[in-house]
Amino acid sequence: MTQSGSNRQGLALLILAQAISVTGDMVLLTAASIAIYRVTGSATSVSLLLGLAAIPTLLLGPIGGTFADWFPRRRILVGADLAAALACFAAFGLAASASTTTTAFVAVAAVASLGAFYRPAAQALLPALASRDQLGRANSALRLATSLANIVGPALAAFMIARGGLDFVLAADAASFLVSAGLVLMITRVPAQQANGGRRNPFPDAWAGLSYVRRHGPIRTVTLAIGVVMLVGTLVNTGTLPLVSESLALPESRYGTLLAIEGVGAMVLAVLFVIVGPGRKLLVTGAFALIGTGATTLLLSSARGFELAAGALLLQGASVVALQVALSSYLQREAADAFRGRVMALVGMVASLAQIAGYAVAGPLIEWLGPRSALVIAGLAVCFVAVPVVSLAFTMARAERTAPAPSA
Repeated sequence: MTQSGSNRQGLALLILAQAISVTGDMVLLTAASIAIYRVTGSATSVSLLLGLAAIPTLLLGPIGGTFADWFPRRRILVGADLAAALACFAAFGLAASASTTTTAFVAVAAVASLGAFYRPAAQALLPALASRDQLGRANSALRLATSLANIVGPALAAFMIARGGLDFVLAADAASFLVSAGLVLMITRVPAQQANGGRRNPFPDAWAGLSYVRRHGPIRTVTLAIGVVMLVGTLVNTGTLPLVSESLALPESRYGTLLAIEGVGAMVLAVLFVIVGPGRKLLVTGAFALIGTGATTLLLSSARGFELAAGALLLQGASVVALQVALSSYLQREAADAFRGRVMALVGMVASLAQIAGYAVAGPLIEWLGPRSALVIAGLAVCFVAVPVVSLAFTMARAERTAPAPSA
């Protein structure tokens, strides 16, 4: 894609629309969790709700990715946002006759299901609006916007549910999806999508996307690396609190401080990437970011005081954003446009499945081995999975150096 293919206004509108859509998702999920806990007093009910939000990515992700390669991606984004707004309005009407728990589960299930179609289309549309050299910077801006949404969303949810209850949240959330749809409608310059032989049946075409990833070694390697990082990342997320409370003998409130510090590291790196970009060697950047993530996890496991733990998480926040931006940009760049939606949907599926599996074993493993040993395992696993990515990065870099120059 040449620089002339870049559409800065369309790119800005897409990033803003995604930020608003993610904010709406976070507001709904957080508010629904609060509402259910108030009614039931059950952490299990909240856990079921959060698990429900992850299931559509696994079940509907392949179909969502296939549709993103079949139909105009801009149209899918608008349709998904409008359908999400309608679902929120329907849940608002349901609240008059149904319980709070039923209303919350219905709303979250509907919005999460539509997100399985929204996300692959948005990720596949991004490279069409950014030039090849600016793709990493565009993903950095998107990562910064969604990070802010993940901070603002829960804060808004707590305020809104305290002031107006779940009904108020549903109405406001519907409005946010309508705004997001309006922003996407304002994107006017979208290059035509590449076809891949026509539309057949969504299930065979979804399988064709999986076969495409299996045939392309670099894409397969990066996708598996992302899955391993998400899997062992649950050990870090789950193990940091007992590390603070038990190993460091600090108040639990310091756990919140450490998460905030990690967020600062992530946002600083995202801002830096927006300004200067992650560079053209996306795979090399991602490989070193994997090593950095593994190394900072090992550093966290050996922390003997709050300051060292804070430094480790500050660097880890930056490393995680670097690998997310670099590897996502690499996959978007390397995947053929006709398969890009299915590739990005598969990445989301792998990440969700890894997280679900990771959280299933993280608690028992930490209780059995202790937080420090669990963090050592997580750090070594990330360093191990970095090896094939580093090898691939340097193999491809060497091939580029030795390739003959194009003739005039």
